[in-house]
Amino acid sequence: MNILLVAPYGGVPGGISRWTGHVIEYYKEHGRQDCELDLVPMGRTMFVNAGSSIAYRLWTAFKDYRAILQDYRTKLRSKPYDVMHLTSSASLSLIKDLYIIHKAKRRGAKTIVHFRFGRIPELAQQRNWEWQLLVKVVKAVDKAIVIDKKSYDTLLAQGFTNIELLPNPVAPAVTDIVTANATVPRQPRTLLFAGHVVKSKGVFELLEACSALSDIHLRLVGYITPDMREQIDAIYKGVAWLTLCGERPYEEVIREMLACDVFILPTYTEGFPNVILESMACGCAIVTTPVGAIPEMLEETDGRRYGLMVEPQNAELLKEAIEKMLSDEALKAECRANVQQRVNERYNIGSVWQQMVDIWGKC
Repeated sequence: MNILLVAPYGGVPGGISRWTGHVIEYYKEHGRQDCELDLVPMGRTMFVNAGSSIAYRLWTAFKDYRAILQDYRTKLRSKPYDVMHLTSSASLSLIKDLYIIHKAKRRGAKTIVHFRFGRIPELAQQRNWEWQLLVKVVKAVDKAIVIDKKSYDTLLAQGFTNIELLPNPVAPAVTDIVTANATVPRQPRTLLFAGHVVKSKGVFELLEACSALSDIHLRLVGYITPDMREQIDAIYKGVAWLTLCGERPYEEVIREMLACDVFILPTYTEGFPNVILESMACGCAIVTTPVGAIPEMLEETDGRRYGLMVEPQNAELLKEAIEKMLSDEALKAECRANVQQRVNERYNIGSVWQQMVDIWGKC
């Protein structure tokens, strides 16, 4: 099979870009017998988040995608592709997605859209312009892949029959880094957040919760805009318990996970967050929110606990959960052992790769 993968890679760092990197790495080492995989990298050079205005999003999209779409058209003409696999974060990008799908179908390729977010149930209730565009995309493709069970069930309930469920894999490099750093000691009462330092990741609720805790150290690791840093500094500059680390090399982030006492992601919305997978692989005790695929990743099974989840945007409940995880050593040890076992069983990249190859073959 000839597969054309159209996905973010390079540019502004993000979860989809890292997923692409994991897939390309595995393909080069183990997947060449399954297919011939080419990539059109769609990495953004300009940072956009949920709070960005529509005007700013349109302006950055025009600047970023003009050259990318030219590269895509050139690649499509270079040889016959059996399948075009497009990753999507929805919103206004759905307009671009429809264009990409149309061009692939005109060249005779089967088409897949891979939704990399967990808001589909909410969109189905809202029935807004984004939902209408998403429906057009799902109708246009041969297969639509989602990354969480709620989205899968929602689309099936809407009458779609071309839906597939595919989890994210844990990065192969994580296991190697964990093994190489097996002696890194846990730092008592050190809390870690890793990801884009933005409001929608629950950063302000986390800061508020931590300000009410004693004898803790919170480390925020990840990309932070000057504006966001200024907002945090306006309230918390100089406090002894907070360190804004900024971006760090991937291996450093994994070592931070290995060293923390509790990993925290109080996010408002997610798809299938890589940082939860990575923290599971590092054997972290995790406090997070039940959004996107996180409930599936950390669901209690047969009385075995895997982490604590609290509703988003609730600093008081978040503080209580962090306090419980810090103080209950038995709970902490149980969660650490269970998440590491689960990630190795459910989310190893070899298994996820084979599921993806099977989806390509079913188009």
